[in-house]
Amino acid sequence: MTTDIEEYCALALAPVAGTGYAALPENLLALEQELSTKERRGAVPFNKRLLIFLLKEFSLSESPWKLPKCVALLYDAQLERLQFTAANMPDSYFSFQNDPFRKDLAILLHRLIPFGAEFANPHSGIPRSLAIKGGPKQAIRFLRATAASRGTRPFLELHMHPAVKEAFHPAGLLECYEYLADFLQLNPSFRGVQSTSWFLDPNLSRISPRLVYLREVPVRCGAYILFAGEDREGKSGALATSPTRRRLYASGDYQPRLFTRIWPRAQILQRQWQQFQSSSGRE
Repeated sequence: MTTDIEEYCALALAPVAGTGYAALPENLLALEQELSTKERRGAVPFNKRLLIFLLKEFSLSESPWKLPKCVALLYDAQLERLQFTAANMPDSYFSFQNDPFRKDLAILLHRLIPFGAEFANPHSGIPRSLAIKGGPKQAIRFLRATAASRGTRPFLELHMHPAVKEAFHPAGLLECYEYLADFLQLNPSFRGVQSTSWFLDPNLSRISPRLVYLREVPVRCGAYILFAGEDREGKSGALATSPTRRRLYASGDYQPRLFTRIWPRAQILQRQWQQFQSSSGRE
């Protein structure tokens, strides 16, 4: 088959219906799938060129949101990283099946905003299904959380990226919260911040106590934590880096569970986490 790379790249700029960070135009998704099955190198050359194309097209001035200076500087670091990625990553990286690559595209398409240790999808909201996943008590907490947030959308939805995993530690997360507060201050339409993860599970206090800060700091600063579901197949990431959790999962003594954090805007803007910052925190 013959496909023009420039036309392939142009497809990425078409409107997208979905609200997830990984959403891409349907025509682009279909063509990438076709190339992956019919071309010798699959879609790799096209996806490499797509990343380079989006880097050249990218402009902070086209961001739909007001960006504090601290966040604009984080974009500079990401653009430098993506230049390196385009030139040095192996072919296997450049696939729509590879989540980090989809996140890279999302950054350049203004579907993910860098906040240091995490990135945020600005097109998200609170799933109403949370109201029925944890019984009557959770339904009440859901109502309290959405009332405190004054609505269910739009929310910033946080996501991790392996490219910034070195910032995923207590001081790095506190800095991330500062960036989020700076952003929310300039963009009052957002109701707050939300995320869903295995590391918000209260059971981790006995299994992986060093991760407790990921749940406790937001809770002490006004966040609501709601049960979102069980990870029956162990694909949430809970087993990826811990031999202890893998062993307990294999023996039936640990079942990864997902919890959603709803952190209302008003509580974030109070910046109560600053009481936990040490002298090594943000300058």
